[in-house]
Amino acid sequence: MLPFVRRARLVYQYNFPGAVVSFGEVRLDFGRMELVRSGGWVQLTAREFRLLAFLLQHPNRVITREELLDAIWGGRTGSATRTVDMHISKLRQKVERDPAKPIHLRTVHCVGYKFVP
Repeated sequence: MLPFVRRARLVYQYNFPGAVVSFGEVRLDFGRMELVRSGGWVQLTAREFRLLAFLLQHPNRVITREELLDAIWGGRTGSATRTVDMHISKLRQKVERDPAKPIHLRTVHCVGYKFVP
């Protein structure tokens, strides 16, 4: 009989410690885990911060919902791709000037998302 093996949950850890990244009206400070948009501080949850950091680290690359689930949620079986959609929607509200017409957090229909600096 084979021993029981659990699937390892690898949750993404960003590789920008202490860095400050800017795009559009947004400045993201990784050392402080802070987002500033148009001069005002915007509160992000830890998961929103990890999700945005993951997208920033892969600019202009289409990332599938499943890849985001694995990286940010640890591939939990209870998580659905709609969870990703909901979190992206919330991020757009906080990052984009006009969330209905996103410039930076773009949807690639039937595939996933990509970050455009």
